[in-house]
Formats: sequence, C-alpha cells, structure tokens
Amino acid sequence: MNNSTNFHPTDSMLIEFSAGSLGVAPSICVSAHLHFCASCRAQLKRLDQVGGQLLGASNSFAVDDDAFDKLMEKIDRAEEPVAQENSNRKMPFSVNKLLSKALVKDSWQRLTSSVAIARFRTGQEEFEVALHKIFAGGKTPKHDHHGLEYTVVLKGSFSDEHAVYREGDFLVRKPGDIHQPMGANNGDCICLSALSAPIKLTNPLGFLMQPWLRINPM
Repeated sequence: MNNSTNFHPTDSMLIEFSAGSLGVAPSICVSAHLHFCASCRAQLKRLDQVGGQLLGASNSFAVDDDAFDKLMEKIDRAEEPVAQENSNRKMPFSVNKLLSKALVKDSWQRLTSSVAIARFRTGQEEFEVALHKIFAGGKTPKHDHHGLEYTVVLKGSFSDEHAVYREGDFLVRKPGDIHQPMGANNGDCICLSALSAPIKLTNPLGFLMQPWLRINPM
C-alpha cells in the first residue's frame, strides 16, 4: 500500500464524505484513494471523531416506539445500497474488487489503440464510473472536459503536461483543464474514473469522434 500519494481529495470532499453527504460516484473514488493514502485516512478519522462529538452534543428528540423496527424493515428491503445517497461509507467497490474486474478480459471495451474502458453499474445517473486502461507507452487524445472528472490511479502510472501520477493519486479535472495523459513505458496504467460529461477532443476534427465519446451513467 502506497503512503506517499501526492494528489488528494480536497478538505471539503473529505468533510462531505465523513458526513455521508458526498454523492455516490465521488465517494467511490474517495474510497479508492483512502485505500492507498494513510494521511487522508488519518484526517478522515479526525473528522469522524469531530462529527461524533457534535452529534453527541446535539439535542435529543422523541421518536415513535416502532421507529427502530421500521428502520430495520427498510434496511432489509434495500436491494441496492450503493444507490442510497448516504451509503458511501459501505461502498461495495474495494480496490481489490476493482482490480479483479480489470483481470476479466471480457470487461474491457477498446476505445483507441492505446485506451480501453470497463464500466460499472453504481445505481446513480450523474456520473459514468469506469476503469480506464492506458496501455504501456500509450497516449490518450489531447482533450478538454465538458464537466467534472474524478480519477484515482489504481495500478501503474501516467503523466501529462503537468505532472506524473502514481498509485493512489486523486485528480479532479474541470472544464478548461486541457491535457494529454500518457502511460508509462514499464506497464499498463489502470485508473478509476467518474465523469459527469463527455470529454472534448481538442483536435480540429475531434467533433467527428464525439458520438463515440458519449458517457453512460448507470
């Protein structure tokens, strides 16, 4: 496990994650980053402790006698906990599970000669959540972003015009963030990504490929 990650979620994202108010797709990405990053796990623990203290100091109020039974019935009936807005602390997407999907050959769809994708069903409709593989020494097309993109490096490394990104690094891209990721030469790079909108190719003829760049939140 890598304890020297250089790129992390913002403090506000960790606060929302601790409070259970961060959306499902960003929470999956934060969970993956926490697998690698000891400093963010320690910060999250402190935030949880503060939240517990605030909750303990809050005023109590009366509830119906059967409130607990009703709550347990709802939990028993829940078939897709990942789709619940506050279920991010029990995400069924461990890093080991994500990487095990990466080993299944039929999971991957080739996008270009250098890039492949394996999509996930997450029970939400705001972000497409997927694994992206950049083959060793490969390049993605240079592109901008129409919306938010969260990325966590799960295996290997890649670089762009700004930095080199290694296992555990957490990146956020926004409209106007133009770059061209390149995989390292010593092995394939696998990243977890959540996209709220398709990327925008900067090549003058990039519009011809837009129909193939649609995202599929699910």
